[in-house]
Amino acid sequence: MKVYIVCDLEGVAGVVDFKKQCMEDGPYYKQAISMATHELNALIEGVIRGGAREVYAWPGHGSFPGGIDVELLHPECQLMMHAGDAGPVGVDESIDAMLLHGLHGMAGSGGVLSHSFYPFPKNIWLNGLKIGEIALNMLTFSEHGVPTVFVSGDKVAVEEAMKLVPDIEAAVVKWALGEKEKLGALSIQKAKSLSLLKAQDLLKETGRRALSRAKLISPFWIEPPYELRVEYTEQKYAEFALENTGVEKIDDVTTIQTRDSLSQLTF
Repeated sequence: MKVYIVCDLEGVAGVVDFKKQCMEDGPYYKQAISMATHELNALIEGVIRGGAREVYAWPGHGSFPGGIDVELLHPECQLMMHAGDAGPVGVDESIDAMLLHGLHGMAGSGGVLSHSFYPFPKNIWLNGLKIGEIALNMLTFSEHGVPTVFVSGDKVAVEEAMKLVPDIEAAVVKWALGEKEKLGALSIQKAKSLSLLKAQDLLKETGRRALSRAKLISPFWIEPPYELRVEYTEQKYAEFALENTGVEKIDDVTTIQTRDSLSQLTF
């Protein structure tokens, strides 16, 4: 089996502070991406035990290095590098299963470090369904008939994924305990986290199980055309979005666009 892992940073065990751990100039950023890489490696070990023969991973947290330390990467994984953070690259019908590693809930969900793509979108609806990064990543692979079989992150992120794919295998590594502060629409929460080794053990076993059940899990899908409505935290972000062709204004903070494919959507 050929598997593709979409990686983010905010859903990794032990990662709770956006400025200190998730920004490249943060004092704990290198430690955070090291923790993310060890967690990814455990997941890779699990999917190999579950039958994977080719493993690819896309580090989707910002631009290079993208939240994964290539020096520490599992030797059997091929990293999709220097592709930016606009979405996974190299996706095609040859992939048998996609896994979401270290994901967070959408903006307003109340999860640990919950947000949608950037700290500025407050709400995003696709054909009337409120979505975040989890749904859009799923749809990107579903376009090619690839099911999403696994998700890891905090409890809110896992519940979000399970609403879209009820049979998905899931690993909860963190729990939100109440909001501490906000950065735009990004929520920074007090949190409870598994230890790093406990989280790695959980991902290894859940990843193995996900691959063994991959053929039983159906892709999440929304039929095109796509109407995307985005409510921003401030008027200036909506005005910036209007610079994209085909984007129209509904009110001071809300835009709408209609597209024929997912790749045409702009935020």
